[in-house]
Amino acid sequence: MVNRARTFQAASFRILRLPSPNLLVLVTAFLGLVTALVTGSLLAYGLTRGPTMYHGVRIGGIDVGGMTPAEAKSRVEASYASFSAGALLVEAGNRTYQFPLQDLGVTADVDEAIAEAYGYGRSGDMWRDSADWFRALVVGYDVPLRVRLDPQAVLTALDRIAPDVTRAARNARFQLKDGEVTIEPDQAGIGIDVPATYRALQRQVATLSPRPVSLELVEIEPEVTTHDLEPLLPKARELFGQPFYLLHHNTRWEIAPNVLLNFVQLVPGERGQQGLVADRSALEAYVATVADRAFVAPKDATVRWEAGRFVVDPPVAGQELDPAATVEAVLSALAAGRHETDVQARPVPAAVTADMAEEAAGRAQRLVDGPLTLRWDGGSLDIGPEQLASLLTFVREERGGAVTGLAVEVDREQLRKVMEELSGRVHVPARDARLRYVNGQVQVVEPEQTGRELDVEASVERVQAAILDNSSEVELVTRPVQPQITSATAAKIVIRELISSGQTYYGGSVPNRRHNVELATQRADGALVPPGGVFSFTGTVGEINLDSGYKVGYGIVATNGRVSTVPSVGGGVCQVSTTLFHAAFWGGFPIVERNWHLYWIPLYGQPPSGITGLDATVDTDYGLDFKFKNTTDDWIAIVARADGQWVRFEIWGTKPDWRVEVDEPIVTNVVKADPTPVYRESPDLAPGQQVVVEQARDGFDVEIRRRVYRGDQLIDELVLRSHYLPSSNVTLVGPSESSETPSEPSAPAQPTPEPVPQPGQ
Repeated sequence: MVNRARTFQAASFRILRLPSPNLLVLVTAFLGLVTALVTGSLLAYGLTRGPTMYHGVRIGGIDVGGMTPAEAKSRVEASYASFSAGALLVEAGNRTYQFPLQDLGVTADVDEAIAEAYGYGRSGDMWRDSADWFRALVVGYDVPLRVRLDPQAVLTALDRIAPDVTRAARNARFQLKDGEVTIEPDQAGIGIDVPATYRALQRQVATLSPRPVSLELVEIEPEVTTHDLEPLLPKARELFGQPFYLLHHNTRWEIAPNVLLNFVQLVPGERGQQGLVADRSALEAYVATVADRAFVAPKDATVRWEAGRFVVDPPVAGQELDPAATVEAVLSALAAGRHETDVQARPVPAAVTADMAEEAAGRAQRLVDGPLTLRWDGGSLDIGPEQLASLLTFVREERGGAVTGLAVEVDREQLRKVMEELSGRVHVPARDARLRYVNGQVQVVEPEQTGRELDVEASVERVQAAILDNSSEVELVTRPVQPQITSATAAKIVIRELISSGQTYYGGSVPNRRHNVELATQRADGALVPPGGVFSFTGTVGEINLDSGYKVGYGIVATNGRVSTVPSVGGGVCQVSTTLFHAAFWGGFPIVERNWHLYWIPLYGQPPSGITGLDATVDTDYGLDFKFKNTTDDWIAIVARADGQWVRFEIWGTKPDWRVEVDEPIVTNVVKADPTPVYRESPDLAPGQQVVVEQARDGFDVEIRRRVYRGDQLIDELVLRSHYLPSSNVTLVGPSESSETPSEPSAPAQPTPEPVPQPGQ
């Protein structure tokens, strides 16, 4: 090599000059001096840094040269805290996802990195340390910050984005298209390379860098390809090109090819073989929906009552579909090239056996061998075997999900119905004390009486226990019912003053009518009504009939659409109800029920309390009543008297602070009466006797409006609307020997009674 060099040099230069020895000595000395200076400076730098990091040292890219360990730790922790509060950006194609570092379980070992950075250049080996000092000064030295991610947290984050960035591989499969079995091509899938992605994320956080990280994806190959299925296409067309049938006795269900292909596929096997794979659970569920209705549920042994004893109907085993066995039969048939198979079934035994039912029937029979006597104060009732049997029921006993027998129990609902039906016999209504206002004093006419009622629920409990204990008798549970008004109430009632009154004239009435007016007035006198209570006229004076003391008078009745005045029991009572109506009306009391007469009777519109349209008819046979409500804060008393000429009603109590305003009656739709005399034969009159019972008066409609005020506030408004028919001049005549009605009117044989309205007046 040297010789070749010399040859080259000889060819290039004519003279080769070597440096003189003196120059070489000078150069060598200079270089030695420089080396000594550099080495000395480096040693001086390295030995004089004290407790600080060497310049050029970095931790995770953070310059910590010249800093003490404490200073370096403060700076690194500040940078790490800022970094860990942010998020890593993960790129997948054209989409970017943010992974908050706190969600990834990021941690960092700052102390370990500080110790390593401080130890750099301090190994104790002068040659090695000086080389480290020089390297750090020239190119720098980066100590990695060991930042770690929680693998499970990273996996959770990747799971969240997996639906967006991954795709499952799709195996090639046979399908029915346009009526022909074809191959649906395979498709490769895309998955996340989790280990590679984790390592990339780990590297990125170690540098505390905000740069995005690319998601590592891998292609997933399908397990079955189109190429794999092509040789099997003829066989698939043979298997799935026609329907498959499930058979059960005379029933046949079809599974269409496209439906069958949803559950069953033909796939290649080992060594060129082929096989059927099925989604067994899905096919079992489908088979159950189409074939399950062909099977019958088992029938438990039951107990029933017949001809005075409990008898047992034996159990009947059932049959149910075996979906798993049926699917196995379907697959076996397909594998053998068949396109039908029998549905597979399995027996289902009854849960309640004959022995269980016989044992329960015996226990029940002993419970109904004798009657059960129900007792209460003042009464009793025997429940015989037939009714006792109807109250028993048989309930399954179970343990660990299995039926172990039949329990004999009482049907509480049926027993409750028995108790509710019996409650009417046991019930004794509470009776309020009867109080009357007599001569300015409240008197007890009849004391109160405590009632009694059946405690249905408590009696159900007691009777149920008695039946199951096979008792022969049981005492029912009752509870007292207290009356609302007692004798002690009388002392608390204070009647202070007159509130309102009404008065009508009944002088000149026939004796029977006079009797009825005075009897009804007497029975209404002294009635008391509590605050908030409703006064009922018929409830106070009683039934209006002969048995209650009333006599036959005359009244207006409607029969088959015809209105006429005829003899009627209680004629005249309606004048009493009308007079009390006047008092309640002018007193401002709310009217709960009021009925008008078919004809208007002018007598009821006369002063001092009457106006046109102010009447009230009653009839206990037709359910007509007059009612008003006591809306004062105290009891009120009805004071009534009939002196042979006038009927007067007064309402006493504590005068309320309201005022009553009444408009003038408004009369409309007047219909003129026909004055032509009318004679009607009445078998209730003696031969030749004549009585004028009607006088011709016009019919009309009338409206009366009443307002009740407390101060300026309207507290009640009443609008009375009445419709009166025209009346005629009617005379009743007794039958004559020839039974002919007189053609000319004769003078009445007795004074004309005031007709009283519909019906019964």
